[in-house]
Amino acid sequence: MPRRKKTVGLDLGTSRVAVVIAESDDPDTPVTILGVGESPSDGLRKGVVVNLDKTIAAIQAATVAAERMAGHRIESVVVSLGGTHLWSQNSTGVVAVAHPDHEISDDDVHRVVEASRAVSVASDRQVIHVIPRAYTVDGQDGVRDAVGMTGHRLEVETNIITGAQTAVQNVIKCVHGAGFDVEDVVCAGLAAGAGVLTPQEIELGVCLVEIGAGTTNVVVYNDGSARHLAVLPVGGNHVTSDIAIGLRTTLDEAEGLKLNYGHALPDVIDHGEKVEVRQVGGDRIQALPRRFLAEIIGPRMLEIFQLAREEVRKSGFESRLPAGVVVSGGGSRLMGTMDSAQSVFNTASRLGQPIALAGLADKAHGPSFAVGSGLVKWGAQDRGHTTTRQPVTFGNTYQKTVRWLRDFF
Repeated sequence: MPRRKKTVGLDLGTSRVAVVIAESDDPDTPVTILGVGESPSDGLRKGVVVNLDKTIAAIQAATVAAERMAGHRIESVVVSLGGTHLWSQNSTGVVAVAHPDHEISDDDVHRVVEASRAVSVASDRQVIHVIPRAYTVDGQDGVRDAVGMTGHRLEVETNIITGAQTAVQNVIKCVHGAGFDVEDVVCAGLAAGAGVLTPQEIELGVCLVEIGAGTTNVVVYNDGSARHLAVLPVGGNHVTSDIAIGLRTTLDEAEGLKLNYGHALPDVIDHGEKVEVRQVGGDRIQALPRRFLAEIIGPRMLEIFQLAREEVRKSGFESRLPAGVVVSGGGSRLMGTMDSAQSVFNTASRLGQPIALAGLADKAHGPSFAVGSGLVKWGAQDRGHTTTRQPVTFGNTYQKTVRWLRDFF
């Protein structure tokens, strides 16, 4: 019997850290969820690590909860990478087929993908992903899998995603500090896409808008692969902050109001509805029209979707998204979000929830688990040349010592 592969996804979010443990024996079958753990996080800002100790503590708290549910000890993780420092660019590569009978081999495909990496990247940035979009064999374009074909000249179009070296290194440092190895580093937007999008949507053309606490990931898919990625510097926390300022209340109270009574469309709220708001600096409670709350939330949500649409326009695929818009992430739980997205993009929209999961799938249910579920799917698949393994910055001896101490105590 083939051994089932266990994969652990570590979603480092601005407001929370989530760990998903899963196993699979075939990349084409649903992954089985074994355990899920969550912990509030205060060590990241806009998806980037700003406090190592707090982030490490949050990782350890979330992994302990996931390990307890799964009954399985975690050794290595596939970790998400967020932040506005991430951006994508297109590139091409060309090589001559090496084999004497001109049959294209895995080595030729690897060489042409590597050739496409030869782009100008600033010294403080590094390549995170190289995603092949299509191959061209002797002028015949649109080839998805070139291995086994015959030709003299092999070309490839790739989408290269780069990020700040320091941001990547700090994420890896936090994972190692918590006592785990890093299997792979995956952009949060791509992980969310793997978690909530169907193959048909990716093939037809779809825009994923993943609204997190500090940032919003926008990924445009077409013809079976990601074509454009951008990270917007706005998210759910900005909505909460707007409410706190507008209604003169605390951030905690504003978050509760947003989740329980918030709505992205003021026009659908009855003028007579009231909400009780606890004012800052005392126990004074004031009854305010619920419509006030929606009038604060609505413009910010419209701004997020308008910025997302601008990124789609930049990608050149604005008119090639027949599958519409999929909205996921914790910020998508707000009532009226789908209608707001539909009004801005003028196309169909749906809520992006994790799909193709088995086992304890209900524990990783909901749009806030888009990235976590996508990470375990990403780790379960043999992605070939579509991603680059990240360099390890700490010695194995250090990691094993940390893990031994954690297990011992």
